[in-house]
Amino acid sequence: MALSVRALIAHCVNQVIRQYYPEQYCSLCHVYAVIGSNLASIVLGRVYRPVAGLAAVDCGGGQLMRMMDNSAFANPAGGSYHCWIESADDLIAECEVIDLTFRHNHVYAVKNGYGWQRELPPDFLWGPRSSIVVQAPPDAIPSAFPDGTVWLHETDEGWQWMTQQLLAHQNAFVALTAEALKLFQASLPPQSTLLAQQASAPATMAMAEP
Repeated sequence: MALSVRALIAHCVNQVIRQYYPEQYCSLCHVYAVIGSNLASIVLGRVYRPVAGLAAVDCGGGQLMRMMDNSAFANPAGGSYHCWIESADDLIAECEVIDLTFRHNHVYAVKNGYGWQRELPPDFLWGPRSSIVVQAPPDAIPSAFPDGTVWLHETDEGWQWMTQQLLAHQNAFVALTAEALKLFQASLPPQSTLLAQQASAPATMAMAEP
């Protein structure tokens, strides 16, 4: 069965990252966000940016996996935070939110001491913010979320950290993006013209003020 363009983008990003990081992939949300935003920008001819901040995931049974250590962005040892993708253009009225690591939530939860008590998560989330992001302040996050939703909150510290990551690892991110684009192209039917114009564009790493 042929994948949708969105599903194919998610698949190619996941395949490339798991190929190069077979053990650590579950903890590399920032790599998924950077490579995913690059590939989505190239394929769709739009502007997407990687975002870093705080998150909460409903594991079921009244358990929330909180990734809300904002101080972790200044800690060389890392910590509990999350990265995702947002649209950074004005082609649609509402910001699009993309989480390409959603497929790993149950694995990541178990590795961090949570018992997963829901159906397996979808491979990715992609849609208008209002349909994906639980709207609540950090001190009033509900104890359960509807299926296919997540709580997200970008922070200034996350934005600064992501900017530093893009500058420090630019060559690696461009190389991984090229691998993902190559896999995407190889997965298209021979008659496809989807990348006729976009394929020649360089990989972008867009950042926008939060």
